[in-house]
Order: sequence, then C-alpha cells, then structure tokens
Amino acid sequence: MLVLALSVLASPALAAPGFDAAPTVSARAEGGSAGVIRAAMDVAAPPAVVWKVLSDCAGASRYMPKLLSCKTLERDPAGKWDVREHRLEGNAFKPVMRNVFRTTLEPPRRLAFHRTGGDWKRSDGEWRLSPIPGGTHVTYELHVAIDAPVPAGMVRSAVAKGMPASMLALRKEALAQAHRS
Repeated sequence: MLVLALSVLASPALAAPGFDAAPTVSARAEGGSAGVIRAAMDVAAPPAVVWKVLSDCAGASRYMPKLLSCKTLERDPAGKWDVREHRLEGNAFKPVMRNVFRTTLEPPRRLAFHRTGGDWKRSDGEWRLSPIPGGTHVTYELHVAIDAPVPAGMVRSAVAKGMPASMLALRKEALAQAHRS
C-alpha cells in the first residue's frame, strides 16, 4: 500500500482518475535553487464553483493550510487582474513569509500568478480549470525559489508535501459551495 501511495505522489502523469481519487503531485528541480511543483485532481463541481473558491482572497485560507492572510492590494476595475499579498507560516529562521504577486484572471478557466515582491526569489504559476463530465479537472503548476539560505530540495519537498492537503481542501470547499448553490 505504501508503494502504491508513493507511486501516485511521484507520478509524472497528472490526470487524477475520478472525483474521489487522491490528487497527483510531482516535484522536480529546475536549475539551481528553483523547483517546479505540479498537482492535479478532479472535483465534482462545475468550473464556475471551483473558480469562485480559487479567486476568493478572503477565503483562501480554507484551502491553503499555511496561509495566515491574503490581502488584495490593487484591483483592475475590469476584473482582469489584481495584486495580492500572502503571508504564510514560515520556519524557525523566518516565521512569516511574505509573497506579493500579480494574478491574471480568466474566469472560470485560468488564474495565473507572477511574483512581484516579498521573500521569494520566484513564485510563478497557474491554476487551470477544465470542464469534464460531472465536474472540473484542476491542474496547478508552481515555479518556486526562496530568497533565503535554504536548500532548493527542502523548499520543493515542503511545498510538494503540503500540496495533497491543499488540493483536498480545495475540493472540499468547492463541493461545500456547490451544495449551497
């Protein structure tokens, strides 16, 4: 059973088969101190509902367990982008990590983000939502590097380790919102 669980987490194929399947997560080095984290799963809720959860800064801590706060710093009046600040639980050397990023909003299919400031060297990626029969296929990709004397493998490992819980929390929140609708 442990071998099966580890093979699912390490699998480069990112299509989660079914609405109850565990999310797939992979992490790899990307030159020097950077890494790439990818995750995917299916959610039995329409893309518009999953989008509502993903784009809600005030509710982001419901699916990001280490998130202390999310604040919108600037917003496009047309709703095509915003600038957000996340404060996250850090480590003993830096108890609170700050990440400032600009999001590109393409409802209900894509939320891309690009680091503009904070404690990261790099934090760029996207959430993609694809309609499937009975719900949404969710994919996540993050290119990350911390601006601190921390080994890249440790950063990749920490982010990848937290992704299954975050993805499952996103699924749970989307299902709860779908049932309220």
